[in-house]
Amino acid sequence: MKLSSRAHYAIKTVLELSTHVDEPVTLAHLAQAQNISISYLEQIFALLRKCDIVKSARGPGGGYMLNKPLSEISIASIVKAVDKATVKETSMEPDFNNTDSHTLWLRLLELIGGYLDSISLAELHSLYTTPDASSSKIETEKEDSYQVA
Repeated sequence: MKLSSRAHYAIKTVLELSTHVDEPVTLAHLAQAQNISISYLEQIFALLRKCDIVKSARGPGGGYMLNKPLSEISIASIVKAVDKATVKETSMEPDFNNTDSHTLWLRLLELIGGYLDSISLAELHSLYTTPDASSSKIETEKEDSYQVA
């Protein structure tokens, strides 16, 4: 499965918003932080706003904020908000006329959607803001193996 660039950027910018929970963030800041054009972000945020994932604050110091707690926003909801047709059966399914193959690909798409739905923004935020403990464990194991020799 390949996510569209719009879905990819939506996830990245909503993740960036998750680091500024109590303060509005301008599109200019998000554009600079994520290296995305402001006009492209305007399109993405209009769609995110329609689905109540973000809300806007007007005036000086205004910008965008998350409209829900991090735990209530799934990655799937972000993808669905900006890209109604992210996964098309024809984009993944080989050119087979076999109905068993068609059923297999439909089931795979259901599993992928379920997996994205099971990941909350809170989980992704914790991975983004916390150093990965497993990588430090691997480094420690490497150091230990060098000391033994």
